[in-house]
Amino acid sequence: MVTADDVHTSRHYHRPVEHPFLDSQRADTTVLFGGLSPRHDRLMEGVLKGLGYRARALPNVSLAGYERAKEYGNNGLCNPTYFTVGNLVKYVQDLEASGLSRQDIIARHVFVTAGSCGTCRFGMYESEYRLALRHAGFDGFRIILFGTDDGLDQSTGQKAGFEANLDFFLGVINAFNVADVVNQFLHTLRPYEVEDGAVDRVTEHVLVRLAGFFEHPRPFEKNAGFVGKILATLTRRDLVDEMTAVAAMYDDIELDPFRVKPVVRLMGEFWAQITEGPGNFHMHRFLEKEGAEVSVDRSLFTRLAYLLHMHKEGARDRKGLDTQPGHAFRYYKKRGTFTLAEWILKRENNRLLRAMGGTLHPMVSQYELARLAEPYWNWRTNSGESHLEIAENIYYHQHHLCHMALSVKPFTCMPSTQSDGVQAKVVEQFPGMIFLPIETSGDGEVIAHSRVQMALGTARARARKEWSEALDRTGRSLEELRAFADDHPEIKRPTYPVPHHHGVVGRAANFALHVAELMTRRAAS
Repeated sequence: MVTADDVHTSRHYHRPVEHPFLDSQRADTTVLFGGLSPRHDRLMEGVLKGLGYRARALPNVSLAGYERAKEYGNNGLCNPTYFTVGNLVKYVQDLEASGLSRQDIIARHVFVTAGSCGTCRFGMYESEYRLALRHAGFDGFRIILFGTDDGLDQSTGQKAGFEANLDFFLGVINAFNVADVVNQFLHTLRPYEVEDGAVDRVTEHVLVRLAGFFEHPRPFEKNAGFVGKILATLTRRDLVDEMTAVAAMYDDIELDPFRVKPVVRLMGEFWAQITEGPGNFHMHRFLEKEGAEVSVDRSLFTRLAYLLHMHKEGARDRKGLDTQPGHAFRYYKKRGTFTLAEWILKRENNRLLRAMGGTLHPMVSQYELARLAEPYWNWRTNSGESHLEIAENIYYHQHHLCHMALSVKPFTCMPSTQSDGVQAKVVEQFPGMIFLPIETSGDGEVIAHSRVQMALGTARARARKEWSEALDRTGRSLEELRAFADDHPEIKRPTYPVPHHHGVVGRAANFALHVAELMTRRAAS
């Protein structure tokens, strides 16, 4: 029974006081961020420096950081939370160990990240960062969110030190577009490099070049108004020219496209599929070590396209609910705006794909994905990856773009668990489909790798069978095909677009068929 004394002595919860990051502090404050792939984080750093911030991407996530989050944070968090929260805690502790005082670390650093009300534990990231930092002795360390109002204006009445304005979003979108393309491209090359580590070495030079590009935006972009900046983005050639130069850098790498490798489509929860390291059991490198080619998503651009699609279709669902005068105009204006944004997104991505030689598969239409998933998942159920994982599994199987799909997701992730249940029905209705879901956590790597190896055995056998059938179709020996390719080294360049033959997945099989076609044409002429 609650007494009057109990009421008087109870302590009500109050949100901790958040010290603002002001424009006057920008010159001596370092903006920290991180949590994506090394390519995305590197180019994001270039964008922020180009906007006038002192910016630094956090090191890649580690098990040591994961253990710090376990020590200082709550129990029962998902894998991405543990790794990203712990990574920040470890970084500031390392700063203190290097000689900086806690007071200076708190006063001269701020962490910027995306925020959300969340339909899962993602909505709790902000409070988990603050809780772990407080327990680690860094109470008052500033966490700034974009995606929520408080994180942007900070309600101070003074000019904020971090502005999520048009310059910021245009810079981030362009950087993520570039990073997505580079990320996809290097994964298509690395399994076929003749010299070990060649792709990684070139990629390091590429990132230095591209980060420098974003650090020095054109003066027109900095001084133009809203319309001028949009037009500058749509008409700029410098970014395309930069990617053309990047493609030439990759073309110096020698490849052996006759290596027979199964193609594994890596999909799943957003963070788990894009991070590279212990956060997903080093899955990218592990698959390559096991002899596979990893097919990765255009993760951030696909996510942007998905969000635009959801808002546009949501507006259509609500059509007619607005009974105020001018409702029809407002509806068509909103739909038109989203349609224009979708077109711009696709156009900008396609421009970069062409600059890189046109070897990568174009971004899949969100309307096609929604259509494929419709019999299994209502797109309005938008938790986690919503219908995307189901639709992509079907799409890549039907279009012969992978031998196997591997879905990685955080341990006990509710939306991913729902998706896995639906995937059981999908696999049942598509004979020959190989789909393997893997839950990730800070431990259990050996068990996860063992499960992948078993499924990969079937995919590997399928790739070898496909290669044997393709070689038989050519009517030529491997030695003949190799000899022709060696005499025409331009067809082995990384940016050379090898046609995709119907029903053929692997690079080696498609390349053999293409070389045979070239040999037939040359003989006829």
